[in-house]
Amino acid sequence: MSRRSKSPAVWGAAVVAGIVAFVSMSGTAGASSGVATGEGAYRVAAVRGLAAEAGLPAAWGDFFALVAWRESKGNPQAVNDSVSEAAAAAKAFDRNRERYEGCGHPEDAYTFGSGGWFGMLPANGLAQLGEELYCLPPSSVLEPRVALAMAVGFARGLMRWDGFAKVPTWLNLRTMWGRPAKGGDLAVLAKARVELAKDAAEVGLPASWLDGRPPPLPVTGAEVLDRLQAA
Repeated sequence: MSRRSKSPAVWGAAVVAGIVAFVSMSGTAGASSGVATGEGAYRVAAVRGLAAEAGLPAAWGDFFALVAWRESKGNPQAVNDSVSEAAAAAKAFDRNRERYEGCGHPEDAYTFGSGGWFGMLPANGLAQLGEELYCLPPSSVLEPRVALAMAVGFARGLMRWDGFAKVPTWLNLRTMWGRPAKGGDLAVLAKARVELAKDAAEVGLPASWLDGRPPPLPVTGAEVLDRLQAA
């Protein structure tokens, strides 16, 4: 995996907002539960800040911070161009080839691998934004506002899977992020809990948070992007 360190100005204000949100939170769930708040909470502060700017419930900011910690360590320019990830990106593009015909972007722009805060495959990420936005550059996975909008759309989609309905918790939703077909598999969830509890501690959340139930996510990815671009 290669990680790029460029930090777009667009999320500078989000860092401040995220740190404020985390400082407030650290006096409640995280601190009162005795959970260590490692550097991860600060490295994903921009994720929480941008989620708040988009008007998402705080719990969703926490969830997307949790995803971003494992996928990118809070680096919006992170790129995973490994052979396996590039192969997954190519499969995603093949599934969506007709959707992106005529957009004018070369195929290899979609198939380099995954990237951004949430480790999105370009063809999958763009599909979360609606028909009017399908032709955004595949590199948009590296732009924080677009990445968050993609993540919102992806989360909404996962919550419609039968596997999520079986166990409607943050733990299950997070486990499904890279393995949707494993949703609701209790053996998989038990194994995932160990590592995800560590991730939760890093971003200032108690392990018990994983067993909470996600509130409704009433806005689409496109609506989130509209809000952020208007801000």
